[in-house]
Amino acid sequence: MSMRAVWLLVLAGCANLGPGEACEATGDGFTRRDPCETTCIGWSVACADGTSAVPAVCAGDACEADADCPAGWGCAATDSFARACLPASSACGGAFAP
Repeated sequence: MSMRAVWLLVLAGCANLGPGEACEATGDGFTRRDPCETTCIGWSVACADGTSAVPAVCAGDACEADADCPAGWGCAATDSFARACLPASSACGGAFAP
């Protein structure tokens, strides 16, 4: 195998996952390794029916309401201060708490 082929394999392994792709972050705090271009949402988000779910997907853009997200996505509170677009199919049946 040529050195060029080895570098291409290494670079391919470094590619980050895009919004909506399934993910799993490892570690926490300073040791957290996140495979996403944005953030891997691997913790509970609130659903409109009062339950919660763990989407385990890469977040999309920041949002204030579902209308800020692409079709088939919803706006979910990802922590106490931030909201992000998540695929409707990822958790809560797509109905996230307002």
